[in-house]
Amino acid sequence: MSYARSRLLLGVTGVGSLVTISFAALLSGLPQRFMSGEEIYGVSEFLQLAIVTGMFILWLMPLDFLGGFLLPNMFQRSSQSFQSWFRKYVRAVASQGLLFLVFGSLIIFFSQIFGWLGGLMAISFAIAGCFFVRNRLLLNRQTDSESSSEKLVEAIGLIQSWQVFVPRTVVVEHGDIGFTGGIVGLGEDVKIVIPHAWLEFDTEQLATAIARRAAAIDSGSYSRGLMLAFAWNVGGFLLCSLLPGAGLTSVAGLVTTVCGFTLWSFLGLLILPTVSRNASLQIDRQLMQQGMPVQLIVNTASELDQLQDGEPERPRWIETIFHPVPSVASRERDQPVRGIAAWNVARTTLFFSWACLGFLSRSVHCNVGRPELWTMLPTD
Repeated sequence: MSYARSRLLLGVTGVGSLVTISFAALLSGLPQRFMSGEEIYGVSEFLQLAIVTGMFILWLMPLDFLGGFLLPNMFQRSSQSFQSWFRKYVRAVASQGLLFLVFGSLIIFFSQIFGWLGGLMAISFAIAGCFFVRNRLLLNRQTDSESSSEKLVEAIGLIQSWQVFVPRTVVVEHGDIGFTGGIVGLGEDVKIVIPHAWLEFDTEQLATAIARRAAAIDSGSYSRGLMLAFAWNVGGFLLCSLLPGAGLTSVAGLVTTVCGFTLWSFLGLLILPTVSRNASLQIDRQLMQQGMPVQLIVNTASELDQLQDGEPERPRWIETIFHPVPSVASRERDQPVRGIAAWNVARTTLFFSWACLGFLSRSVHCNVGRPELWTMLPTD
């Protein structure tokens, strides 16, 4: 059993169990039987929401231990002590739990006052808040060492020869070996974020990794990913609020909606990875047409894969269902891109689902038990 397959099994267990529990709760009407269906929100209702959040945290705790501490240490992907991991983990769990309570309370409060439109407003504000706060906290970890600046200058000089415009690129400190950074911001304020570990790459590989993200921005694929992730969460959550017993103005109705949204998020886990892979392969072809050697793309993908799960080749059905980032082997094949393409939409959707009390947001194979990857999941 490899590290990659161990994590995949862990993710399947986490996602599968939460989906099963949510489906059973919907069929049996558990929220209506044990929670308040009144359109009021006081201490009792807050405590009921807190119990649901606490049950979610406790359910994932054994899987978090396996995915965040035991497996990484067993496969020599981490050397941190249990105390170090557990301290970060408890802080992250408490933060997410508190945000779930705040977001749930806001949805009920706004919906009671403004109806369906109030729920839309609350979720939209929550997604925007998560996005901008995450970006600000991430940029606060920026490192400005002279060596990193020199390496970036060399890499950006090479990128310009491929006729790719590069927005501001920042290097950030990180603890998890699987941290990939990403793209943050909107419009003229957009920035590329890369982990400090990438400075160990040679100049060509670093340039390739940065150029791919710059191409995602220039082509509009990054913006499409954000918009589609936003629409999938908001539209799906409001759609689930129409289920029998569901709603946005009571605790029982909200929890029923969240159970339905868990099934909707699971549908996204099946559909959206293909959209993300399409974007990655589309960017590969674009850069090759602009002069980037295909072998350089493959070599860079191989280096990045070693920092992730170390699985350069996968069965096609496993990649189709579980992996939004193409394998190294799939990049070697010149295959046409069919369908919608939106950069990193699958994992951006999981992050945005925090605003909808998304139970699957940190139970997938790439981030279960790894708090540093909960708000910025690994990407291309």
